[in-house]
Amino acid sequence: MKKADVFDYLKWRGDLTLEQSAFNEIDALILSILAYLDYSSVKENEAPSFSDVVDRINDLPDECKLNGPSIIMRSVVELANAAALLPRFKDMGVFRFLGMTDEEKEIQFAAVTFLLPDKTAFLSFRGTDNTLVGWKEDFNMCFTDEIPSQIEAAKYASSVAKDISMPLRLGGHSKGGNLAIWAATHLTSEQQERILSVYNNDGPGFSEKFIKCEMYRNIRSKIRSFVPESSIVGVLMEHDEYKTIRSSNPLVLQHDPFSWIVLGTHFVYDDARSFSGRRFEKAINTWILSMSAKEREELVENVYDILVSSNAKTIDDIDKAKIKSFLSMHRTFREMGIKKQTQLMLSLSKVLFNSDILVRPSKISV
Repeated sequence: MKKADVFDYLKWRGDLTLEQSAFNEIDALILSILAYLDYSSVKENEAPSFSDVVDRINDLPDECKLNGPSIIMRSVVELANAAALLPRFKDMGVFRFLGMTDEEKEIQFAAVTFLLPDKTAFLSFRGTDNTLVGWKEDFNMCFTDEIPSQIEAAKYASSVAKDISMPLRLGGHSKGGNLAIWAATHLTSEQQERILSVYNNDGPGFSEKFIKCEMYRNIRSKIRSFVPESSIVGVLMEHDEYKTIRSSNPLVLQHDPFSWIVLGTHFVYDDARSFSGRRFEKAINTWILSMSAKEREELVENVYDILVSSNAKTIDDIDKAKIKSFLSMHRTFREMGIKKQTQLMLSLSKVLFNSDILVRPSKISV
């Protein structure tokens, strides 16, 4: 028997307006997923209906329409087309889209605001797409307190909150969930009072320092974090608290929001994380603690340099040219020099074994 997902939710609830059935966490997931679409046709000061914007998106070539995390983008477009026909979502306004990707500044960011018929606004932050710079920025969280996307998310939320007077919800999937929380914490106290909820759908956490700071504590009670039972992304860094939910996919594939099991107006909750999920969570956090911020930075920089040496811009580019990519990356590793090679191997040994088992620096001259 097929387990219910967001598509089943639309069939069951989509013909009811938000006035007839109040906004819930599945609505928040759907709006978070829709942030992956290209809304660049929407002009800065207009707010066309979602159904009209989906028509524009359907006219885009596939390389634009499906430009995102390739494993889910066809489902994202399918979800948008289904939602655009239903009373619950079709008339909501699409407002203030902002998107940017800059390899030099190491940023991949996008956000859009949905003006809902219940007179509230949902600020939806896009998660990581399939660009290498997007993944690089995610890993930068392991050694820096503030990444460029978080800075832009705070600016974006502040700008929207100034321009509209509606009650606010913020949310996102993956990195988008992290950005939603970050943006909410950086609003003024008056703007924070307008926040109804902040939805973090399997997004990475924050530093312990951030979790304990006053601006986070100001909105803590409004945060709703959801993590699949075998999540990998959602347990990175520190989390305050979260609800464990069920997924129809195994292991790392549970990050796919289309696999999350839905029951009525909520997810199917689980009492505890799976064994594999708990094991990974312990391993990744032990690794982070075993390395200094400088070591984590060196690891991320070295691996990224090797990946981009193949002239790949996206993960798909590497997959399409496996042999060419491998040869380019191998050549880059050879040209790094013994010091950087040693740093990389030492860091990878800590990642894999949380020890110096592969490389013992005392025996290597640098």
